[in-house]
Amino acid sequence: MYVFIKKLGVLVVSLVVIANLMSYFSLWSLRQSSFYKPSFLVNEVTETNFDYIVIGASTGLTTLDTKVIDSLAGTKGINLSIDDTSISNQYLMLKHFLEIGKKTKICVIAPSATSIDEQTQSISANDYRFLPYVNKPYVLNYFQSFSSTDARILAISQYIPMVGVSYYNAEVFYPSLLSVFQPNKHNRFDEKGNYTYPIENITSKIIENRKCIKLKFENLALKKIKKLCNKEGIKLVCYISPIKNELVVTTESGYEVINHSAKLNNTKYFFDNFHVNSLGRKVISKYFSNDISVYFKD
Repeated sequence: MYVFIKKLGVLVVSLVVIANLMSYFSLWSLRQSSFYKPSFLVNEVTETNFDYIVIGASTGLTTLDTKVIDSLAGTKGINLSIDDTSISNQYLMLKHFLEIGKKTKICVIAPSATSIDEQTQSISANDYRFLPYVNKPYVLNYFQSFSSTDARILAISQYIPMVGVSYYNAEVFYPSLLSVFQPNKHNRFDEKGNYTYPIENITSKIIENRKCIKLKFENLALKKIKKLCNKEGIKLVCYISPIKNELVVTTESGYEVINHSAKLNNTKYFFDNFHVNSLGRKVISKYFSNDISVYFKD
């Protein structure tokens, strides 16, 4: 019995060691790749100074085309938005951008409109994309600031990487293998960080009687972003993207705001209620290029 238990113990320890070594390799592989935005910013984006960056959720990712904006405004920008993220994650992205030595004159934050007044801070569905950088203090501190199971799993991966890699198996391990053979492959974004929703089942109908919602800009993570921007001498601009059936009204908030919630008045521009399609993205990016140019004159 003793021999059996000893052999079993050796086997278990060996499996744990192998699993951790494989997990170290997975995180290393993703750090060398451009698959997710954090490593894309480190490995593929060679520019150091930008006129503006876009951080946000899927609305920022699919609404603002930095290639269109730059071609019209003569600027240099990049879209660092990640879908299914909260403003807390967008703070982390800005911190990541600055920590690797990059600079920008303007930071455009383009979250979902409802998140601007969210009081509860929680881990986002796609925060695991920062897992390869869990050994960076600012990333680890971010994970440790939440008490959820997902956050604890991400944080403990600093010491036991197999925990996070196995938990986010499909999102981490398999992309890391793909990155070995295609290190420059992107996860649904182009060379400037943009992504678009297709034109599907398009209908052309004038939009009327939008529901009015008011925003007060009370999100605590948004306040942290503003504080960080002030510290770094960055102009923060809050962008509210088009919404098919809602009109956003902003109160005096102390934030610079570009409000395009009701800028598009035809259903043909929308993929769903909260996202524009390729046609809408092109139109709204032209409007945005004109609106953002005002801040470069300050």
